[in-house]
Amino acid sequence: MLASVKNILLSCAVLFLCSCTKNAVETSMVAVFIDRTHVASEEIPSVFDSAAVKYNPVSVLNWKDAYPYLPQVDFAVAHNGTNLLIHYRVTEKRTIGTMENDLEGVYKESCCEFFFMEEGDSLYYNIESNCIGAINMECGTERADRTSSTLENLEKIDRWTSLGRKSVGRIDSLTHWELAISVPLQALWKHSFETLSGKTLLANVYNCVGSGDDRQYVTWHPVKTATPDFHRPEYFKPIYFE
Repeated sequence: MLASVKNILLSCAVLFLCSCTKNAVETSMVAVFIDRTHVASEEIPSVFDSAAVKYNPVSVLNWKDAYPYLPQVDFAVAHNGTNLLIHYRVTEKRTIGTMENDLEGVYKESCCEFFFMEEGDSLYYNIESNCIGAINMECGTERADRTSSTLENLEKIDRWTSLGRKSVGRIDSLTHWELAISVPLQALWKHSFETLSGKTLLANVYNCVGSGDDRQYVTWHPVKTATPDFHRPEYFKPIYFE
């Protein structure tokens, strides 16, 4: 009887430790180093696969009562020292992609967003990309304090999307799409980063359709606000760059 009780207690302890470890993993991630001088955006999915880069779910419904839809979304981040490499994979019940030009309101369409800042800094960048690769990028300390990138600067960002770069309109059926972007450090115009190696970025990742009757707002890490608000750096979590 005593041995049985000990076994039960031991099992409970193991489950508790596993739970703690799982929670620790979920609140941070590691961006692996890709030992290649150049990685084209269209190569990112296969390079990540070869390097066994871990994908992380974007699956938190912070505003479930108003926006209950949960698409299937995940992402992965890596780097080669001089370029931030991001790959998104999305499966959703309908896909909207009409904006082909940078610096448009891409958040209104099927969109993935990477918000990040260097640990200890007050400035954060938001890189918002719709499903056909149009990008809006800003930098500042809060929502009301944003400076937009120039078009010339955004041309430095290499991007690939499985749907192509032309308008796909609205697809009212289950659709899978992927987006990969390579952001050179020179595109982070408010800073003079020499390398990502050894750095810690604080970040959050979002998926949204920010207009229309069937909006969706999903996050990597929880955002504890009453209504959708992605400009909340207090909820960013660490990404450690090898």
